[in-house]
Amino acid sequence: MCAPTGGADHCITLPEAPRTSTADVAQMAMDAIVLPAPRPHTSPRGRTWVGLRTFLWIDRNTWRPRQASVAVDGQTVSITGRPTHVDWDMGEASITCQGPGVPHQGTCSYTYRRAASHQVSATVYYAVSWTCVGACDTPGGTFGPLPATTNLRLVIGEIQTSTR
Repeated sequence: MCAPTGGADHCITLPEAPRTSTADVAQMAMDAIVLPAPRPHTSPRGRTWVGLRTFLWIDRNTWRPRQASVAVDGQTVSITGRPTHVDWDMGEASITCQGPGVPHQGTCSYTYRRAASHQVSATVYYAVSWTCVGACDTPGGTFGPLPATTNLRLVIGEIQTSTR
């Protein structure tokens, strides 16, 4: 619609504002979600021994789904990150545990073969999926798996006996 201004007829046509793509809104939701790094634990704590089973676990409160939502241009993207497994780099080998592990027991464990000092890492992998409702150009998708890692120092000693 044009209206006369200042004694002349002028029409100014402004381009339509570009619409935000659903993929961009999904990325905004991805940027908003917090996928926490694990708090790894070992038993024995801080020091273990060659040939002794060392139990591994992360805090259970980190082993739950995390969510975030973002709404832009009539579309709402909801994103969920679910932990799937924990990879442990033990310094001399790596193992995978399907859950968070159990303090001081269970199947998530490792037995060292050599005395050393290692930086051990626990990496939780999150399967991240998203859905969109509203004026979406894509109904949903996935990111990931996405890792979150924490390190700790572990000293592995060796006990020797003599027969005299």
